[in-house]
Amino acid sequence: MGPTTPAGRHWAALLALVLAVCMAGPGADRAGAEDTPGRTIAMIGAGDMGSALGRLWAAAGYHVIYATRHPDQLGPVVEATGHGAEAASVGEAVRRADIITLAVPYRAEPSIAEQHGNAMRGKVLVNVDNALAYRDGEIAKKAEAVGEAIYSARLFEGTRFIRAFNLKAAYSFPEPGAVEAAEFEIPWTTNDPSVRPIAEALIRATGGTPVYEGGLANAREY
Repeated sequence: MGPTTPAGRHWAALLALVLAVCMAGPGADRAGAEDTPGRTIAMIGAGDMGSALGRLWAAAGYHVIYATRHPDQLGPVVEATGHGAEAASVGEAVRRADIITLAVPYRAEPSIAEQHGNAMRGKVLVNVDNALAYRDGEIAKKAEAVGEAIYSARLFEGTRFIRAFNLKAAYSFPEPGAVEAAEFEIPWTTNDPSVRPIAEALIRATGGTPVYEGGLANAREY
């Protein structure tokens, strides 16, 4: 029989609480560590821009998975990001994420599309890459001929493609604790109006004000 006195009921409740905490395990309080639908970002590229955006989004409550060819070398970036961020192969990160961000040299896009394009279909793809002729070679000329946003969107056909963040240098983003006081605009474009709430939430999480400029054809200069 269970306790019938107020004191007995008090101790029974306390015991149940202790047991619940113990059964939850040591990872129960890892905020952002689960692949929450709509809140998991595969950050392909962990350089200056990738890590700057990753830190801000992780602090805003997104689960950030950094992905490169050598995820075992990303320990310092993951540690600096905190908030449950982790590293994985590109394939694993793409599989687990709802939102994918490309922050790589532009010349890397065709090979990424070839290897992972099918897995990206139907997912939100945020492209922050700039084509630079001195670095990226012939592909930069091809992209500039039709517009970088359009060229990339064709490579990653079937994604919910967003072009944004290309006009802001990585070093100019605020620290996570200074987002509320930040004042800057982020122009962005897409051919898929359904991604607007997602894009604007991502921009605001960095401290920016979204400036929607319509379809990808309007992104000729970025």
